[in-house]
Amino acid sequence: MKPTQFRFLAYALLALAALVMLAGLATGNRGDARNRIPLPLRMLSSLLVWFAALLLWCSADPAVRRQAALAAAGMGCGFLGDLIMARVIPLPEHVISGMLTFGAGHGCYISATAGHLAQRGALKAASAPLLASWLIGAIGWYFVARNPAKSGVLNSAALAYALLLASTSGMGAALAMRDSRYLSLALGGALFFISDLILAGELFRDLFFPHIGDTIWLTYLTGQGLIVEALGTERARILPSTDAERE
Repeated sequence: MKPTQFRFLAYALLALAALVMLAGLATGNRGDARNRIPLPLRMLSSLLVWFAALLLWCSADPAVRRQAALAAAGMGCGFLGDLIMARVIPLPEHVISGMLTFGAGHGCYISATAGHLAQRGALKAASAPLLASWLIGAIGWYFVARNPAKSGVLNSAALAYALLLASTSGMGAALAMRDSRYLSLALGGALFFISDLILAGELFRDLFFPHIGDTIWLTYLTGQGLIVEALGTERARILPSTDAERE
């Protein structure tokens, strides 16, 4: 298959994932105060986004194939984390296991984004956005996730995870500041962070509002889709008009 055909299929799968979520909202259990989208449809939508990421990797330009591969690996970790958090894969400490799995995925996204920044000679320029994102992450953890009634280890793990999520968002913002074609990457990172911050509030501080689970899932998977699409499509190519080439 040609790269354009792979990309067409990838976009079709991303659109299908969105339709699956909307179908879940429309037809799901209206009596469930947390999740209207049924679990099988949530897992299916995540799987579709992962398949889309794999197709985008297959169609990626050789110059950025490593970054596209990292994006696909990151989404693969995300899908595995979804299975763990939903207890489809039963583990004794599913929250910690899920955090570790998602954390590995964020490591992949950060590495891919760093690769694009390095290609533009702008890796050092990420320092300020990254520090700002850490500050936001720490504030979010303190007011939403931190719970003195929980163990110190769990609170520390939640802080470390919040900072890692914030790093993905901060790196995406740094790249978007350098290249406006990556605004969707920055938005995806921000949505992922918001989603997990709400989830942390629910897990650690008993935060609740109607359809909190649907809110978490919609912001999370939309963020994932934006991240893998931004890192895996042709916009990732460095255009002749970049600052590096003008210099």
